[in-house]
Formats: sequence, structure tokens, C-alpha cells
Amino acid sequence: MRVAVGIGEASAGQLCDLTSRALADALGRAPEPFPGGHVGFVEEVPVFARRLREVLSRT
Repeated sequence: MRVAVGIGEASAGQLCDLTSRALADALGRAPEPFPGGHVGFVEEVPVFARRLREVLSRT
């Protein structure tokens, strides 16, 4: 199973960031930064979509 843990770049230090980093660490993976905050998929749609395609093409 392939897993990518995404984190919003603008969410640094927030609970969603900290828990996502802990999950990535437990899985032995580096977290994947995404543009925007916790809801970057709404805040930065075109940029987020490009980044998502990039990450999914590698996992």
C-alpha cells in the first residue's frame, strides 16, 4: 500500500500539522507539503491540484 501524508504549508505548528507529521514519521515517510493551510484544496485550487498530481505520480 502506498501512502502520502500531505501537510498545508500555512498550517505549520497547528494541530493538523503536528498530527500529520507524527503519522508520516510513524510510517517512515516524509510529509508532503501542499500550498495553503489545512484547507489548501479550497484556498489554492489550481496550485494545489498541480501539487497533488505531482505527489500522486510518485506514490
